[in-house]
Amino acid sequence: MNEDYYSILGVSKSASEDEIKKAYRKLARKFHPDLNPGNKTSEQKFKEINQAYEILSDPEKRKEYDRERENPGPFRGKAGSDARSHKEGFGDFDGGDASFFWDVFGGGQRGTSRSLTTVRLTLSLVEVARGTKKTVTLQGESGKVESVTIQIPPGAEEGMGFEVEAPSLGKNRILYVVIEHILPDSRFERRGSDIYSDLRLSVPELYFGASVHIPTLDGETRLRIPPGSQGGQTLRLKEKGIHSSFDGNRGHHYVRLIALLPEKRSENLDALMHQLESYYRISK
Repeated sequence: MNEDYYSILGVSKSASEDEIKKAYRKLARKFHPDLNPGNKTSEQKFKEINQAYEILSDPEKRKEYDRERENPGPFRGKAGSDARSHKEGFGDFDGGDASFFWDVFGGGQRGTSRSLTTVRLTLSLVEVARGTKKTVTLQGESGKVESVTIQIPPGAEEGMGFEVEAPSLGKNRILYVVIEHILPDSRFERRGSDIYSDLRLSVPELYFGASVHIPTLDGETRLRIPPGSQGGQTLRLKEKGIHSSFDGNRGHHYVRLIALLPEKRSENLDALMHQLESYYRISK
C-alpha cells in the first residue's frame, strides 16, 4: 500500500470524523479545478484528496485501511476498487436537489454510526452543464432490489464526491456519490467553467460577415460574425458555459474563428489569390 491518506489530508491517524471532514473541505477548496483552471497538478491533487476522503470518511473502510497499514498487503477497500458500489447496496432515495450539492461545500450529514455505500457515475459534458438525474439499481438491507434516482447539480468535476442520505435503506444509510469520469465531447473543449469550440468559415464569410448556426451546451444557436473578422479571432457567448460548482456562476462559451480555404486549386482561384495577395502588401 503506497497511499498515505492521512498525509494527503494532513491529519493524524487519530483524527476524528469532524477533523477529517474539515481538512477535506479546506483542501478541496484550495485545489478545486474552477480555482485552478488548466492546472494539471491541482487537478491530480483534487482527485487524490477525494480518494483519501472516500476511505477515511467511511468507518469500515478506514478500519480496514488502518489494519493494512499495520500489516502491509493488498488493501481491498481502496478507493476505485469496490465493485459492490456499482451493483448493490441501497433502496429508494427520497428527492435530492442542489441543496445537498458537493460535500466539499457543505453537503451530507454524519451520524455517530452509519453505513456508507459508494456509487460511481459517468456523465456527458452536456449532463455536466445542465445537471441531470441518474437512476441506479441496488440492493437494500431487506434484500430487495430497488431503483434509486440521484440528482446531479450542474458543474460536476471529475473526482468530485458528495453524500446523500438514504433512509429507505435502513438507519443511517449514506450514499457517497463519486463523479468518476466525464466523457469528452468532440465539439467542445472545457477549461474550468468555460467552453471553447472552433468555427470554420470561408474567407468571404470572414470578410463580409455572416450569420451561422453553431452547437452550444444549450442546443443550437445563431452566431453573428462581424464583417472584417480575422482567422484566429475569438467571439464570446456570454454565460453559455458551465455552472461553477464553486460559486454557482456560469462560465462563457468562446468560439475560435478558423479561416477555411477552398480544397481544390484552379487557375481562376490562383489568379484571385494573387490579386488578394496585393491587398495584403498594401495593408502592411
